[in-house]
Amino acid sequence: MNRYDQYPATNNQFGAIPGQLGIGYWLLVIGCAAVALISSPLAAKEELVTLPERESVQLTIYNSEDLTLVRERRQLTFKEGDNRIQFSWANTLIDPTSVEFQPVGKDAQDALEVSDTSYPAESHQMLIWTVTCAKPAGYTVEISYFTSGISWSAEYTGLLSNDESSMDISSYVTIHNRSGEEYENAQVRLVVGVIHLVERIIDLAQPGQGGGRGMPQDKWRELEDMAEDETNEDPADGMARPKEIQKAGLSEYYIYTVEGKETVPNQWSKRLKSFTVAGVPMKTVYRLEPAKFGPHFTKVLEFVNDEDHKLGKEPLPDGIIRLYRDAGEGRLSYMGVLNSKYIPKGDEVKINVGPDAECTLQQKRTSFRKKDLSFRDGWLVGWTHVEEFELKVRNFRGRDVEVEIHRGMMGDWDFDSEDDWEKHDASTRKIHFTLKVNSERTLKLTVTTRNGTNTK
Repeated sequence: MNRYDQYPATNNQFGAIPGQLGIGYWLLVIGCAAVALISSPLAAKEELVTLPERESVQLTIYNSEDLTLVRERRQLTFKEGDNRIQFSWANTLIDPTSVEFQPVGKDAQDALEVSDTSYPAESHQMLIWTVTCAKPAGYTVEISYFTSGISWSAEYTGLLSNDESSMDISSYVTIHNRSGEEYENAQVRLVVGVIHLVERIIDLAQPGQGGGRGMPQDKWRELEDMAEDETNEDPADGMARPKEIQKAGLSEYYIYTVEGKETVPNQWSKRLKSFTVAGVPMKTVYRLEPAKFGPHFTKVLEFVNDEDHKLGKEPLPDGIIRLYRDAGEGRLSYMGVLNSKYIPKGDEVKINVGPDAECTLQQKRTSFRKKDLSFRDGWLVGWTHVEEFELKVRNFRGRDVEVEIHRGMMGDWDFDSEDDWEKHDASTRKIHFTLKVNSERTLKLTVTTRNGTNTK
């Protein structure tokens, strides 16, 4: 039985039936019993009514704080006068301070009013709303709350063309549900961005914990209203559409809405496809950039999250990027992997796939001398180093390649070269050039470093 199954007529307790309910649920109690009965077993004359299936449920998952906003709607029949609705969060990670009851639509709002909220003495994991109905009928109501234990992760797979000039990239998101609750046919929305809470929801969900949300209610409502309920059917012809993820921007957040409805069972993970883009332009650059890729000449695959590269409509979430190359005849070769951080629009992605023997770099110091020696009381207190270097780059590949070399210096220095080096930052010079197929290029440079009292 799930959390909304009917209670047997002989069950006269507010608690869950062992072995049957164990997780949060709603229960509609119809009758004329006094409010005092709430803190004691239900009288036999009160009828326990089966609730209908959910009309909809929406999950908005904020990964940065282990937080999910849940909005459930269902159609309930109310009698005139007082109606009691019980909500339990037993064996779940629901934040009890966040649970809210709202009538949906003008008719329901005019007819229904929550007159009080009670917490039975025999259980610290449930509450009971007394809802006064002025006009008996069926109305849609919404219960919303926050829970922890639901998260999502992103993965990207890139298939490079044989010449490594472009790739087909596919993105996936995987939903992980460890909340203690099962959500059937839920609309799933994924939030990219960072939020900050005063208290963690997982702490608030534990018995004896108090407090509230660290985000203003109007901010949550702004996030809730970003997308309307979605279906996976085209209204024109009723045909199912392929699953895709709709994106919407909101200040520092981006919300990815998975089209259609997904059942997210408790203790399960579910992988959903986000997008596929064919022919994303990319380039291969051979780099010497010790600060990022170590002291050796490495092969780096690069693309940019912008419209010129058929991307850039929104930031890309944190995730693992795996690249493969089409080696022909149905064969794939593994290129490399990157644990990527959040990729803003317009940002460049660089994946180091290691050394490649088809493009090599040799460097050596061809000269070293000291000059401008200064002494004080017989001790050397100032001197200047002059070093000359030669870097030889060879391209053995069957096509032109791009090369970028970064050269970092320390101290008080001057840099001289006849080649086209440019400033990268205060302590680094770099040069970028294209090397023709089966060719080589030799770079020469001089670094002058002042030490001691010679320092300017």
